[in-house]
Amino acid sequence: MTGRKANRRDILLAGAAATAALAAPRLARAQAATLRVVWMGWPENQVTPLFDEVQKRQPAIKLQVERIPFTQVFQTIEVKLNGRTPDPDIYICDSPLTASYASRGHLMALDGLIDRSRFTPSGLAAATYDGKIYSAPFGSSMQVLFYNKAMLKAAGVEEPSADPAQRWTWEKLVAEAKKIARPADNIWGFAFEQSERPYQLLPLGQSLGGKALSDDGFKASGNLDGPAFVEAYTFMQKLYSEFKVAPPGQFDPATTPELFGTGKVGFFLAGTFNFDTFRSRFAGIDFGVAPHPFFAKGKPVTPTGAWHFGVNPRTAHKGAVEAVVKELLSDDLQAMWFKLRPYPPVVKAIWQREAATFDTDIWRIARHELDNTAQPRPATPGFREYEDVLRVALRDIQTGANVQHALTQAATRIDREIAKYKG
Repeated sequence: MTGRKANRRDILLAGAAATAALAAPRLARAQAATLRVVWMGWPENQVTPLFDEVQKRQPAIKLQVERIPFTQVFQTIEVKLNGRTPDPDIYICDSPLTASYASRGHLMALDGLIDRSRFTPSGLAAATYDGKIYSAPFGSSMQVLFYNKAMLKAAGVEEPSADPAQRWTWEKLVAEAKKIARPADNIWGFAFEQSERPYQLLPLGQSLGGKALSDDGFKASGNLDGPAFVEAYTFMQKLYSEFKVAPPGQFDPATTPELFGTGKVGFFLAGTFNFDTFRSRFAGIDFGVAPHPFFAKGKPVTPTGAWHFGVNPRTAHKGAVEAVVKELLSDDLQAMWFKLRPYPPVVKAIWQREAATFDTDIWRIARHELDNTAQPRPATPGFREYEDVLRVALRDIQTGANVQHALTQAATRIDREIAKYKG
């Protein structure tokens, strides 16, 4: 142990670890095995404690955990899975890719390991394909509107309410963001955390009643390029071109939080997990949170879904893998995971277990949205292709492309790409 002082997170994690160590009864211990795990490249202090605790509970199992940066993780997993080998045994799975991996034989069904009654309906829905649970729900997500109190005050802008019943419209947000923005000084009124990703941007069209994909998951034409999404993404384009409230060319979600944290952006629509980032990395910023905006003539829609994990059906260590799955989904380790990286929990018991933590504006908003406005990304075996094509179109739109043309081209290509998954 080093001589540094323990901070609040250290104390919370120590408490979670102690609780886990005392938990009874323990899950059955597995046979000796070495398992290869591909995981997201979150900071080591958000990953290592979790897997260390698994190994304490299952000492016969050695976990070789490879943390892959966000920009490389999908390609890395795809290459490994297409090799159709036992490597990796366990891997991180973005929840909308569950159908894609399962339809191609890359996920083992987990119905026998998961008690459905423990999980939120949205978590189970994101984990399910063709009636079976193929990915282990490990967290959800929610976006809130962060705002810099000092920047708002200096511009004479009122602080938005944290009450979802009084959420701002997009029209109201733009009007207030204009008062803050000074493009010549690189000061902006508003920014998206993920300015080219369907996760962040599909709710704009859905707020206006649009459908991102047909119900069967195979047709984008007539949906993604319909009037609702054309109107929504025309508005998005104007944030950069006509309204000039948003910084152009900021596509990396690993760096956009710095714009807000360093006082370059007044309003920032981003994931709840940024809350701890802003408090720890940017301690000088005084910020508040408000609900996700919606269009005045539409309805509130928010994004959800997050990281799950899956089991390679070709693993040579099925018993050991099953033991690790059960440990990771236990109440104790789910509580630890929440403290390591505070995604909205998918295990219902955690909401009660951490009730004091959730009695804050950000979590009251998140829970309301998860219960009332959250809409997952479309379920389709071709989501990987859907996302890749749409990301290109969203970049093009942001930089000035004709919105209708870009969406029609994207929808046509998506239809062609995902048709190969039809039986």
